Amino acid sequence: MKIMKKILFGAILLLAGIKLTYAQSDVADMLRFGRHDANLLIKSYIEPYAKGLGVGMNNSWYFTAETHKLWGFDLAFSVSAFQVPGKDKTFDVNELGLENLYAKDEHIASTAAGSTDGVTLYFDVKDPNTGNVIRSVPYFSTPGGSEWDLVPVPIIQASFGLLPNTDIIGRYIPKVKFDIDNERANVGMWGIGMKHNISKSLPFIKHLPIDVSIFAAYSQIDGESTVHFDYESYGLQNPVGYTPDENQKGDLVSKNFKYGLIVSKKIAVITFFASVTGNNSKTSFDILGRFPMPDPDQLDMNGSNLEDLITSAMSDVEDPISLNYKETYVGVDAGFRLKLAFFSLFGSVAKTDYVSYNAGLSFGFR
Repeated sequence: MKIMKKILFGAILLLAGIKLTYAQSDVADMLRFGRHDANLLIKSYIEPYAKGLGVGMNNSWYFTAETHKLWGFDLAFSVSAFQVPGKDKTFDVNELGLENLYAKDEHIASTAAGSTDGVTLYFDVKDPNTGNVIRSVPYFSTPGGSEWDLVPVPIIQASFGLLPNTDIIGRYIPKVKFDIDNERANVGMWGIGMKHNISKSLPFIKHLPIDVSIFAAYSQIDGESTVHFDYESYGLQNPVGYTPDENQKGDLVSKNFKYGLIVSKKIAVITFFASVTGNNSKTSFDILGRFPMPDPDQLDMNGSNLEDLITSAMSDVEDPISLNYKETYVGVDAGFRLKLAFFSLFGSVAKTDYVSYNAGLSFGFR
């Protein structure tokens, strides 16, 4: 498992249990053409996973509108798998607003969730006096996709009837430390939610044979991984006396809020439920520390090969990557809960920009 996994997907993949493999040169290539272009390309490449993480974290909060009796509780284990749609499996590199690079004939590149190969990006070497293009250099190829378009996010949560007709729901995973290819990483998650059964108190619906609840919840995931990145990541020799930054790291934070209305109907041992919700998600990814990067404006136009061009313009850059993804959407979901003795099985399908499938089991009493 290489550096692309470490610094881009560490937290996501720990939760999802997915193994992706990317070459260390993929990240080196992403950083070769300056901060501006690197941020645009990396943001588009990992966007479906960043968006999907928020979708997955906003699922599996409930499987009925019914609430516990006072002091009732249950412990639920579930998996929410989001499906990346076809439109988010590719992106047009020539539509990103890149300053230094462009694609020629083939310009539709794969995102991380896609299944196609990358595309070659070119850099124009120009005459410093006239500005005329001397030659077009094939600078690098974007990485291909992982072919993982269905990504599971496991969830563990507990619900308690601490107030009349009201459940308090909690999610918590303490920071888990692990190693990926000799790099140290950690990830943790927490969340809190509330579900209140309004059908027990509102006169115009209290006599209906259904349960109706309002719901709101917030969840957050934090993950980071150390990184070791220097001139050798580009296939070059470290300059004499050069000391890599020991504080390099990748940092991922996803904050998610969900609220809405749930309706359910119990028939014998099975309960059917549906909901309409509002959702907000904000995911940020940063590559922090001091990184060697070439400055495209300082490239030696007389260089005879790519290595000469890069070597002539290399300098250290602080915190080169800062990405933010914000999503606001309306979701609908429907599913069932099957009660069997002291445990229950449940499943549902949710529809937003991404379709997600949720299934799990719970233990407890109401």
